Amino acid sequence: MNRMSSKFLIVEGFSLLALFSIAEPMGGAPAGLATNAAPGLVARETGGRIKTLHRNTKEVNYINAQNRVKGEVLEAARAKMEEVLRTPIGMKFGSFDFSNPKIEGELSLYIIDDENLPLSLIAPEGRWAFVNVAPLAKGRGEKPQFLEARVKKEMARIGCMLLGGIGSSYKSNLLSFVSGAEDLDKYENDALPIDGIMRCSSYLVSLGVKPWRHVSYRRACQEGWAPQPTNDIQRAIWEKVHEVPTKPLKLEKPSR
Repeated sequence: MNRMSSKFLIVEGFSLLALFSIAEPMGGAPAGLATNAAPGLVARETGGRIKTLHRNTKEVNYINAQNRVKGEVLEAARAKMEEVLRTPIGMKFGSFDFSNPKIEGELSLYIIDDENLPLSLIAPEGRWAFVNVAPLAKGRGEKPQFLEARVKKEMARIGCMLLGGIGSSYKSNLLSFVSGAEDLDKYENDALPIDGIMRCSSYLVSLGVKPWRHVSYRRACQEGWAPQPTNDIQRAIWEKVHEVPTKPLKLEKPSR
């Protein structure tokens, strides 16, 4: 399933969405809706916030081209990268041809299973990379918990590099030198350094891959693209914005 085709998502009124934010231009039609469950003061005034794609954003896709690792493991890695970068990342199924890889969108990260290929490879000029689960499944990787942890770490590492986060000024993190699958085991989790994330954000925008746009439900109504309301607060906002004036507007005849 291509995540880029999904419609609306919901965001809480006080979500800390600006942690890694960059400037977002206005405009664009919605990709989908999400509603506030327990609105606070801001949500009561705005109807909550809607997370939507820019109309003219380009795509980044992860492509599952293997069967060894469960799809939910790859999906978790994809979702975490999307959350950290605040940028939509799709997930597709496909196959990988090393001699002629097919690029899905502006950048493609393949997850493959090939005993004859290395742990990972990045082709920046071709805008593609792969993570190979075959080397990750050796040694400790024969145990599912180690394999899944390694896959998430390597997807974070290579994904970050492909998306523009080459290297970090901080010591001992996933963007440091990794000589093999065993090196991944020394890292507690798949967290990425902040400077790598910031480099990704700048690079993606330069390619036309824009971050999610977050606007209030009221603003979406005013712009004319809001979805149907899903709670009383949104319904009140909808009716207020779309109400027909009880008295027609009278235009004064200009005096000569």
